Amino acid sequence: MSRLLRCPNCGGEHQLANPGITMIVCHYCQTTVYWGEDAVLKTGGQSILPESDARLYLHATGKLSGTGYQVIGHLHYAHDRGSWDEWYLQLDDGRVAWVSEDERKLTLEMAQQVQQAPAVSQLVVGAGALIADTQFTVRELGVAECRGGEGQLPFAILPGERYTYADIASLDGQHFATLEYDENRSVPTCYVGRTLSHSELTIDDEKPPSTAAGHQGQHIECSNCKGPLEIPHDREVQTQVCEYCGAQLDLTSAERKVLGVNPSDFEAGFNFEIGEAANFYGARYEVCGRMVYTDGEGYRSREYLLFEKNSGYLWLAEENGHYVLNRPTQQAPSVSPFRLAPKTSVSAAGKRFRVYESGTSELIYVDGALPWLARVGDSFYYADLIAPPQMFCAESDGDEIEYFHGRYMPAPEVWTAFGKSDLAPRPWGVHGAQPFQRSGIAKLLMAVGALFAVINLGFVFWSAGKSGHVVYQQTFPPSRYLNETVSAPFEVKGGNVMAMRISAPLSNSWIALDAAVVDDKDRVIMEVDGGEISYYSGYSGGEHWSEGRTRSTNYFKAPQPGNYRLIIKASAGHGDFNGGPRGEPLSIRITQGAVLSRYFVTAFVICALFPVFEWLRRRLFEKRRWAAVLDDDDDDDDDDQPSYTAISRPSSPSVPGSWGSSGGGSDWTKGS
Repeated sequence: MSRLLRCPNCGGEHQLANPGITMIVCHYCQTTVYWGEDAVLKTGGQSILPESDARLYLHATGKLSGTGYQVIGHLHYAHDRGSWDEWYLQLDDGRVAWVSEDERKLTLEMAQQVQQAPAVSQLVVGAGALIADTQFTVRELGVAECRGGEGQLPFAILPGERYTYADIASLDGQHFATLEYDENRSVPTCYVGRTLSHSELTIDDEKPPSTAAGHQGQHIECSNCKGPLEIPHDREVQTQVCEYCGAQLDLTSAERKVLGVNPSDFEAGFNFEIGEAANFYGARYEVCGRMVYTDGEGYRSREYLLFEKNSGYLWLAEENGHYVLNRPTQQAPSVSPFRLAPKTSVSAAGKRFRVYESGTSELIYVDGALPWLARVGDSFYYADLIAPPQMFCAESDGDEIEYFHGRYMPAPEVWTAFGKSDLAPRPWGVHGAQPFQRSGIAKLLMAVGALFAVINLGFVFWSAGKSGHVVYQQTFPPSRYLNETVSAPFEVKGGNVMAMRISAPLSNSWIALDAAVVDDKDRVIMEVDGGEISYYSGYSGGEHWSEGRTRSTNYFKAPQPGNYRLIIKASAGHGDFNGGPRGEPLSIRITQGAVLSRYFVTAFVICALFPVFEWLRRRLFEKRRWAAVLDDDDDDDDDDQPSYTAISRPSSPSVPGSWGSSGGGSDWTKGS
């Protein structure tokens, strides 16, 4: 049976949703009412919730993965750099569930009893943790503060109370858990869950006006220059940058203290204005924040924070006219990428990436309205992994790691998304995630060229074995070939090509032969280049050397079938060509039916020219891609680089470990 409770402060009646409720926030007077094991009612201060852009709201109904629910409780938490909402759901089947909502990212969690869990002092961001027979990795460690609550809750927590928490997640980003540490408990409270899509959590009715933010933005005064500012109404803002003086205002504090001020006369060079809209993934996003970063070597990059009320945030990174559109992901790389050398292979998001670069990035300029606390001078570690056109980014401020999965976008595509009619500036250099592109014609020519090159290469090997059949062979002593002489007759049959090969056992000597083919009536049919052969050898500096060859082959067109003879005459010598003949015998062999390989070789070279050109162009492109991050400008594919798939513990707590944050309040800056 449901239980009726009356508020001790105002007398308002409340019907408890289930027996596990131990705290309510009075709907009438906002007084916190709670009780312990002694069942004695106790009251705390008023719980005044800050304005929130959360999608859910108290008493909302709908379907959670097909099961009906009602929101019966709500808590708002904050940590050093952001905030998030926790919603307590009563399901129609009697179960209860918690849904964490952080910048439109949803995580479904349910309480789970654990017998053992590591102490918070034993946890290291990036290290592994085994919870409920599932291997997790620590993604965030922090201290959360309850800023307020409403409705009915299964435990007592008052505004201002703080607790230490650890967000942990599986590598694939599908399973999450939150460990909440309480000084009065030996084992932390554990909530295990998974990511939740907006289609899995439907809401019957839109947020009513009483709980929705007003249609007008809030007007405030800059704490630095007293200039009038308007805070956006459709989302939570924690940092508002004054458009007049560049002061970064902390909106989480009542006094709106100044966190930092932009440098004066700073040329940011932004291409898109605050409030400018763009179409990405079929939705209309607006630029709500702009940032300029510099790395350890002084290189600058720009970034635009984009917001859409249903999908949340995107990050558009710009560097040297190149763009990468990033969105947050809960998937993590297989190992920490922060200490790995460039080109090291790492698994992430179900794909093989290669480490491009890592280092430290510092925020040097910011404007707009941001959902985290941001100030000039903020810095973080980053590591960029590439698998063009995809990019995977890991970033950490020391206590938390976040991951972003993006894709390279050519400048004209970005210009089209923003509806710009002018030409996009030409990018400079090659971006890490920029894909090598060929036109359709180039791809066709490359494919056709490669095909015919392979065919002609096959003909080269085929023709090498087609030497023909011997129709004539004779050896002449020098007394004959040094004078004009006639060979024995030979018969020519079918076949278009004939080959004449001459050879002699030369030693530091040479022979040059002239020949002609005559028919049986001693008529000269054709003159044939018999060729020249020479061979020299000796010793120089204690090493043997040789040059030349003792045989030579020349081809000629076969005459008509019939009987023929050769008329030959040769000259010979030795030494430096002034010496006389040595008297080596000269052998002549004629074959018919040979296939000339040189024509196929020529065709192979011509066909291979364009594919080789495209290959060299690709190599040059890759060389330019990696030149900025490699000392030796090595552009090889480096298939022998180490490939990592196992979990590794970070070597130092001062540098981020492997795995980033989960849903519970990850709200800090996203870099290049």
